[in-house]
Formats: sequence, structure tokens, C-alpha cells
Amino acid sequence: MGKNNKRKRTAIVAPPQPSKLPTPPSESPSGSTSLIDSEDLECTVNVLETLCEFPEELSGKEMKDLRRRVHELYRVMVEGSGLGTSLTSKISTALSDYRFTDALIHLFEMYTRKLTPKLGALQRWVRECDATSQEDGSPGDPEALKCLDMILRIANMSHTPAVPVDQKVLGTSGTESSCSKNGNVVDGIDMGGIITRKQIFKAREDNEEIQIWGLIKDGKLFDTPPPSPYPNFRPVHHLKAADRKPPNLYDSTVHGSSPGAISLAPVNERKKPTKVDVPDVPGAFVVLDVFTPEECLQIVKAAEAIGWEKDEAKSGSAINKTSILAKNFVWLSDSSFLDHFYSSILPFVPAHAPISVDGNGGGKVRGINARFRVYQYTENQLYRPHIDGAWPAAGLHPETGEYLHDSSPPDDPLWSRYTLLVYLNGEGDIPKDTGCTTFFLPSDKIGVMEAHSVRPIQGAVLCFPHGDTTGSLLHEGSAVGKGGIKYVIRTDLLYEAKGFGQYKPPASVGVKQGGKEEEGIGG
Repeated sequence: MGKNNKRKRTAIVAPPQPSKLPTPPSESPSGSTSLIDSEDLECTVNVLETLCEFPEELSGKEMKDLRRRVHELYRVMVEGSGLGTSLTSKISTALSDYRFTDALIHLFEMYTRKLTPKLGALQRWVRECDATSQEDGSPGDPEALKCLDMILRIANMSHTPAVPVDQKVLGTSGTESSCSKNGNVVDGIDMGGIITRKQIFKAREDNEEIQIWGLIKDGKLFDTPPPSPYPNFRPVHHLKAADRKPPNLYDSTVHGSSPGAISLAPVNERKKPTKVDVPDVPGAFVVLDVFTPEECLQIVKAAEAIGWEKDEAKSGSAINKTSILAKNFVWLSDSSFLDHFYSSILPFVPAHAPISVDGNGGGKVRGINARFRVYQYTENQLYRPHIDGAWPAAGLHPETGEYLHDSSPPDDPLWSRYTLLVYLNGEGDIPKDTGCTTFFLPSDKIGVMEAHSVRPIQGAVLCFPHGDTTGSLLHEGSAVGKGGIKYVIRTDLLYEAKGFGQYKPPASVGVKQGGKEEEGIGG
């Protein structure tokens, strides 16, 4: 459409004459009623595009009313009027529009008023801040990172260092911010005065490991081609790409295992598990020697033989993110493997769930979610900063064998409160100082975050709070270095869901739905 044709359409957006009847409301594709006719909307967009291309057209007297109306529209969008006037709505709108300074003002108000948003809002805000990260994982827009710092302080007020509220928080590039000019390097790298990287934590220095990646590169992972179907594994659930939530570009299959699928070493031939707390990361700890190197190798061999699946959202906010997603293998573990896993970590995990942000919680620890997400990260692949979502107890129907996303009985619901990351390989396959799990915490200076990285150790399990558990941690799966590969399992520690509150599964998840699975937020 040419410039002159677009100009002709400006008459359509002019205020209607009093004698004219209003255009009947139309129905949007989503089924809701709209006051704007679709043709009028298209013409309005054309006019705005033309004015952006030819701004000199705005100088005429006939454009005076239009300029005033556009200014009012901008004010509505900025202030959130008509979009919800709560602080949560204002922050969400500002972040989605990449107006980070506006978002920071509202976040600071929420922080000083000690208001706590719901988990869904926090997760959404984190995703929006993450949208400006660089493709190599390096920090992006400084203002976005300052928003992320304030989100952390809001999410974990009980764990956040006390900071005077009159401290400067809106510093921008080229101006003095809340952090000192030369005080940002502590044990690590100065990331532009916004992220201070602490020394990488390794729970143990000397570890016996099998270099799985070396076996794969040398063609020695299998002595002979693996059989198909792979012994003691079978598909128990298949979800078409379009039926996944949000819709995906790829199908997803869950493979269940039978007892003995992974041969476990006898007790007298394995090291006794031990716990090591992650320094300066509240609630996070590592349990060493939960699995032997040989057991880790068996898991990777099963995934390699059955095949990895890709994961890429088809729609929604996730398609705007630049994370290089890992491939995955979804495994519904058998009872014998789960029993060993649970008994190995039980002496070290919290016996009762921490209280949630709304005052609920306290249920007893009951087990491990059988739904394992096994991930394969290759060179430069990473999972950007996020807060893990909570999951119900997946399993099979005891009579029909049907896969259930939530298999716990209605009168005894279980819900996860902690993330469990099982490292299947370590430093022999992962280049030094890469492929870590990195936690981001607020420092004692507003506008500055601390990055605490945990180095993978084969057979170890990293445990930390997630969801709307008080103290849930923002973290990332940091990029794997050149020529490396990382294998890790994400699953969850389950607790009694007494009191429910915000822990209650959404109706679409908490109700048994046969084979249909509603997907949550993974780690």
C-alpha cells in the first residue's frame, strides 16, 4: 500500500459524527467482544505506520487532535489504566514493553511496601528481563538486570540483606548508581557493576568419574549396536506438539522403566552419601555419591539409544527468548530406582516443607517425582535464568497402567517444593568453569546481584527450594564450554500438600486427566 493510499484511510480513525450510529462490537478470534471493528483497526495501524515513516505529516494543524489522542493513549499504556492499576499489572505491562526504568520504579515501590506477588507474576517478570540477555549468555540491558535484582529482593524479602530505601536505585549507564565504582569485584569478575561473580563452588575436588563424552566421540559407548526397543524401557505416554502447553514444534514422549532397567551397585560396593551446603546460597546443598559413575553411564546409554527430543515453543513469550535449548529425554522412573534415590538423600533433605509466601506449608516429605527430565547440553547450550515451577507426583494408574500427570489420590495430594538436579557427568566432559548451575542472589547493595556457580560432579545431586516456597532460588544452567557436553536430570522432591494455599495444583493439573498432560515450568 502506497503513502497516498494510507493517507486516505486517516479519515477512518477520525472521531465519528454525532449523527452516525456506533459500529457494532465485533468478536475477536479469542471469542471476546471488541469495541473496535477489525477493518478500523487495520486502517488505524496503517495510519500509525505511515506517520512513523513520515513524521513530518504530524506538523499540520489538522493533526492536532490526533497528536493529543495518541499522547493520551501512550499515557494509558504507561500508567496501566484500563490494563489493571495494581502494581503487579503495572510492572507486567512495563516489562513486556521493555520500559525497564518504569518497571524499576514500580518494583521499588512494591519492595518498600513489602508486597509479595504471586509466583506466576515473578516467573513472568524473570522471563521478560531475560529477553535482553546476549546469545552467549553474557548480561544484557543494564536496566533489565537492575529490574531482575529488585525482583529477587521482592521474592525473598526474608533472605534479602537489609538495604536503606533511600539508596539510589535508578542509576543508568554513565551515571552513578547504587554500587560503588571500584567495589564490584569480589572473588570473581566485574560484570559491568551489576553482577558480581563469586568463586565457583565445587563440593569435592578429587572425584572418580567416567568420561561419557569421550566414549561417545570414540564410538565406544556401546560394544554392539543397542537393541530396539531398548530393554526394560517402553513408551507410556505420547503428546502431540500442538497439544503441549504451550504449543511446541515437537512431540513429547514419556518412557517408563521396569525394575532393574538401571542396575544398581550393592550397598557394600558404593560410597556413603554425604551432604555439603552451597556457601552463601540459602537452602541449596549437594549430596555426593548418590549414584555411581557406572549408574550414570547406564542412564545416558538408555537416553542415547532411545533418542533425544527437541523442545521449542511454537507460541507465547518463550519464542522471543534466545536460549539455546537442550535436548531432552523424559523418563518415568521405576520404583526400585526411586527407592534407592529417595533413601540416599532422605537423611539430608528437610523433613517438612518450608512455609510458603502465603503462610501455608509444613507437610512431611514423602518421596521423589518419578517424572525425570534428562537433558543433554552441548557446546554453548544453556538454560537462562528462571525460577523452577512446582510439579505434582506423576505416575501410572495402578489398574489401567495409564500415564497420569498427577497420580496422587485426591485425599492425599503431593506437591513438589524442592528441585533435584542429578549430574550424570562432570569435569572430564565439561570444560573448566563452564556448564555450572548458577544462582543469582541480591547483594547488600541495591542494583548489584551476586552469581554463585556450582560445578557438576558425576553422581551428585543438587537440591534447592523452588516454586512459591519461601526462599525459592533464581538460577540458570550456564553455557557449556567449547567441545564439551553436559548430562543432567531434573526432578522434584515431593511433600504433603497440606493447607494447599498457592501450592494447590491448578485445576487443569490437579485433576487426573487420563493421558493428557498439562506442562509446567521446568528447570
